[in-house]
Amino acid sequence: MKVAISREICLFEVDADFVLRPRVLLNCLQQAAALHSQQAGYATPDMLKQQKAWVLYRLVLQVHNQPVFGAPLEIVTWHKGTRGFRSYRDFEIYQQGRKSMSAASLWLYIDLVRKKILKVPGDVAQSYTVESDDAIDADLDRWKPPVIHEPDITRTIAVRASDYDPLGHVNNALYFDYLETLAAHLMENRRKFGAISIQYNREIPGQTPEICAVLKKEENGFTFEIRSAADVHAAGEFVLHPRK
Repeated sequence: MKVAISREICLFEVDADFVLRPRVLLNCLQQAAALHSQQAGYATPDMLKQQKAWVLYRLVLQVHNQPVFGAPLEIVTWHKGTRGFRSYRDFEIYQQGRKSMSAASLWLYIDLVRKKILKVPGDVAQSYTVESDDAIDADLDRWKPPVIHEPDITRTIAVRASDYDPLGHVNNALYFDYLETLAAHLMENRRKFGAISIQYNREIPGQTPEICAVLKKEENGFTFEIRSAADVHAAGEFVLHPRK
């Protein structure tokens, strides 16, 4: 079963060019996934009462046409099955009938008390149903983010109280805000993100005052890491759309 939701783009969700910000793009995906989970009997509040949660581990997304202010979005998502401790979900976003974005994601089922990855429950396939369509050609099991030893750019970014979500850690979407800040100097001539791949390694816990975002230029794009004094919390790659 595929699940679709529609929503308007708010003026405070766009950049100076009226293009939807990356953080909001990921929020749209998370909201669609949460709605599907609710319909399947895995509503987030109920799971939190049981000290369980779905946690995003890897995401690969490609932007085909930048979503812009002035027309509603349709976000479509579907469950692609499970394998051991891993669950897979794809997404597509449309605006005025034109595909704006495609994404593939890998999720883990977590015991929040023991901080332990659990085997995906046996009823997930039946509850969510399984669709075999591929939104994007991505091997989430094999892809790993490159390690950055000598970054070209480093930015220190304050972590705000509003960055934290009901799970008590910085919400996944906020990492895209950090990435946008890190890459701001690359956005001359209205360049936008064309593709982003990210792996979430460890949560940014409460009382973390700041993070360090680092970037390195590669032959076919850029690599990045979101770090604190203790950990590398996320890492990945991105490419930009050509200059206009």
